[in-house]
Amino acid sequence: MNKREKVVAVMQENPDWHLPRVASQVGCSESYVHLVRKQVKAAEYNAAKAELEAESTATATSVSVPATGLSAEVETSYLETNDLPPAPVEVVTRSSILSTARSYITRDRQADHGDAEDNFSRIAGYWSLHTGTTLTATDVAVMMALLKVARIKQNPQHVDNWVDGAGYFACGGEIANK
Repeated sequence: MNKREKVVAVMQENPDWHLPRVASQVGCSESYVHLVRKQVKAAEYNAAKAELEAESTATATSVSVPATGLSAEVETSYLETNDLPPAPVEVVTRSSILSTARSYITRDRQADHGDAEDNFSRIAGYWSLHTGTTLTATDVAVMMALLKVARIKQNPQHVDNWVDGAGYFACGGEIANK
């Protein structure tokens, strides 16, 4: 069983485990576990994407985008274990970006980080102490989206930044309107 298969097996047996625990169990980096988890979740995302596209009357064009921006840690992990990186995930339609963001904010991130409003409020408290300025959960959503905008400026082809930005705006919109 190669490293990728071990990560998948541990995640399937222990779906509530966080990245560090899975990485420790398998003996690999958290970054590698994150990439594998994203690939495994792609099947769920593709099902949600198909559902949304079936509801849509617009026709979208799909493009296959190779994985970009692998960290040195992940690349070293591949070389040390003579393992292959996770395969690129077919993405990049408006619908696929939104359905992936939808999956992240309603399932994946929720399981890892808890309720978005609680998490953003906690972050706002820490940032307020650090900056000496009172910040809100909505401010956190906006600033995290701006972080993604800055990353998009550096690498507009890195799809995760578009997906995460959409997710932060969705969470912020919900929080602002509660």
